[in-house]
Amino acid sequence: MNLVINCVLTVMRRFIRHDRGNMSLILGLCLAPLMVCAGVAVDYVRALNARTQLIAALDTATLYAAAYSANNASATDASLTTISKAYVTQNYENAGDAQITSFSVKNGTTSITSTASIKLTTYFMAVGGYTTMNLNASSTVLKSGINLEVALVLDNTNSMNSINAKTGNSAITDLKAAAQKFITTVMPATQGTYYTKIALVPYNNSVNMGTAVMAAAARGAVQSGTSNNGVGKAFQQFNTSSTYKASYSSSCDNYSNNSNNVCQETLPVTNCVTERTGATAYTDASMSVYPVGWNYAGSANGCTVTPVIPLSTSATILNTAITTMAASNSTAGQVGLAWGWYALSPNVGIWSGSSIPAGYDKLTTTDPATKVRKVMVIMTDGEYNSAYCKGVITGYDTTNGSSGNPYYWSVVGSGDPSQHIGCAPTNGDSYTQSAAMCGAAQDAGIEIYVITFQLNKSYQKRVDLVNNCATDSSHIIDADSTSLDAAFSSLANQILAMRISS
Repeated sequence: MNLVINCVLTVMRRFIRHDRGNMSLILGLCLAPLMVCAGVAVDYVRALNARTQLIAALDTATLYAAAYSANNASATDASLTTISKAYVTQNYENAGDAQITSFSVKNGTTSITSTASIKLTTYFMAVGGYTTMNLNASSTVLKSGINLEVALVLDNTNSMNSINAKTGNSAITDLKAAAQKFITTVMPATQGTYYTKIALVPYNNSVNMGTAVMAAAARGAVQSGTSNNGVGKAFQQFNTSSTYKASYSSSCDNYSNNSNNVCQETLPVTNCVTERTGATAYTDASMSVYPVGWNYAGSANGCTVTPVIPLSTSATILNTAITTMAASNSTAGQVGLAWGWYALSPNVGIWSGSSIPAGYDKLTTTDPATKVRKVMVIMTDGEYNSAYCKGVITGYDTTNGSSGNPYYWSVVGSGDPSQHIGCAPTNGDSYTQSAAMCGAAQDAGIEIYVITFQLNKSYQKRVDLVNNCATDSSHIIDADSTSLDAAFSSLANQILAMRISS
């Protein structure tokens, strides 16, 4: 292309320096073939771009075909072509200029190969009679296999109601679509030689166990009555933060006064759960012996998050649950992280049937048939602002990095400050807890990916959270630089690659 431009410039310079009439004729004779050459170069560059995009789409389709083949020993070339063709057409971005004319998959003994052809409509070569260009590409993936257990930990907090400037949708709408596409891509239609299981952990101010039975299994059974600054009862009465009265109200309107003239509140127990405390706070110890935290909440910041779905092989069940997700309430990200680990843990003791995770010994076994990888995926904006004391969100500063005012988050991020207990968070702030939880999960053998979205990097605590939780820098996917859809699609390709490698 540069050669053509230089040639044109040289001729133009000569034309300017000469005043003889025949130079106009010479220039006219030269420009025609030069313009054709320039046009050919443009079409050639277009062809290179179209083929590059085709190869990228083929890679995704071939990964899916290889993963499907690993779980379906009877898969034929025809069936693999049919089930993976959609991944070529969906991911090929140049359909307007170059149409896919053929696609096929070859199922070999040790590898899977996909081939495709495209027909590019030319802009300039058509002058010479060449109206189209035919281009071919292929992609090959070696076959092996491994079992996969994946936990999707998804932000369902109020910040996800913000508008995604790139799409015009709310962030939660884009998250739901991206997560459902991820599950549809990764989950095989049928489980075969190697299994793939996915758990769903939506979180906001807590994690919802769905039923009273499951909540009791995690944090203990509810006793009737009202507790005073404790846990275990159907209701809890507690002293709110003393700063509530001083800073936000001249009196305790609609609230009782105790002898110290501090506001009191009574809240009901919910089916949501919170932080485990004590020596086992950052472990996956059995919940029948070491229960997790209770959740007492009012209407201002209640237990409204979509319930946890334990490890499942059903894309339908998972995607239906994702459909019900809605953005609300404050952010106890440390609780979401904990349950991402618990969903993959063989030790917590609350899962049943096919939802029971494989033992940690399967992470390192030399038996290819039973070897497993456990992967946690965290989608977050890094703004964690809710920690607990005795099952109630504390009114104390949890140093969330969003304001210098210690009570700012209590008003803006965590609902009605009159429903915050007047004691410090038992385990410390959300960021301290999250770093400890992620470190412990990694030590157990959990591989952690972090998808960041709307991450304000001017707050160091949020950046540190991402770096502390991701297994390494290659496990951080920035959705802000692309999109949630692209981030989850990239992750899906990595998961598919895992499924076919031992």
